Amino acid sequence: MTKSTSEKSLVNSNGKIVKREDATVSIFDRGFLFGDSIYEVTHTYDQVPFHLEEHLDRLENSARGIGMDLEFSKDFLKKEIDKTCQALGLPRQYLRIIITRGEGEIGLDPALSQSQNFFIIAKELPEYPKRWYEKGLSVIIAQVIRNPKKSIDPNVKSGNYLNNVMAMQQAKEMGADDAVMLNHKGQVTECTTSNIWIIQGQKIMTPPLQAGLLGGITRKALLALGKKHGLDMIESNFTADSLKQADEAFITSSTKEIVPITKIDGKNLGSGNPGEVTKKLTKLYQDYVRETISSYKS
Repeated sequence: MTKSTSEKSLVNSNGKIVKREDATVSIFDRGFLFGDSIYEVTHTYDQVPFHLEEHLDRLENSARGIGMDLEFSKDFLKKEIDKTCQALGLPRQYLRIIITRGEGEIGLDPALSQSQNFFIIAKELPEYPKRWYEKGLSVIIAQVIRNPKKSIDPNVKSGNYLNNVMAMQQAKEMGADDAVMLNHKGQVTECTTSNIWIIQGQKIMTPPLQAGLLGGITRKALLALGKKHGLDMIESNFTADSLKQADEAFITSSTKEIVPITKIDGKNLGSGNPGEVTKKLTKLYQDYVRETISSYKS
């Protein structure tokens, strides 16, 4: 039985905008068969895609990471994204840009593929649950470890996401909102779709890229923003025990922005409520978003 959705959505399929129910992909597409694809997710404020240049830069980096020579320029993708956003016509949209290596005979050799396919999913982005921001998230330490860089580099945003799916499955089975993934050394990397941070005193810490994680656009912006305001922003490895002993913790992502973590493995973190430093960072980031969107429009 399929779930229905009341969210408005459209799909740009190789330049043709169609309704959600009319969007299809060949079963011989390598993205479907092998996860041989790359993607980016951003969203709009007042119909303006946020940090679009940075997301398209990262899309190109992901393509290099899997040896894919992109057939689509950034200017071309920007026009298609704008066309799709205008067609949906909503101020707050979720945008997912996907490029697959294309269709071809079944086989692992990438040379079997034909021309690449691109898809842009634009859909209404409802507000996330208020309890996330007011009460905080509950997370677990996943038993599934993060893919090592020499296997599938987590800094490549590819369609091969089973590693994260399995971690999220564990979280849901334990009644949590999300899962924290460790690397093979037992160091914290990230959550399933977001970067993670801890606060000890006035030190604000997030794992370095070398730990094996995706370099988040919001993560990068927050690091720069905090340093600009004189905050002690640090990229350093830490363990699950350090996470559990932190004063505060939170996640960052393009669509969710900053969300507090208040419970880990069923136990309260710190006071069990969103902390003051997290609240301060949230305000700084929201001000930054408003200023950035205003600069886009000027």
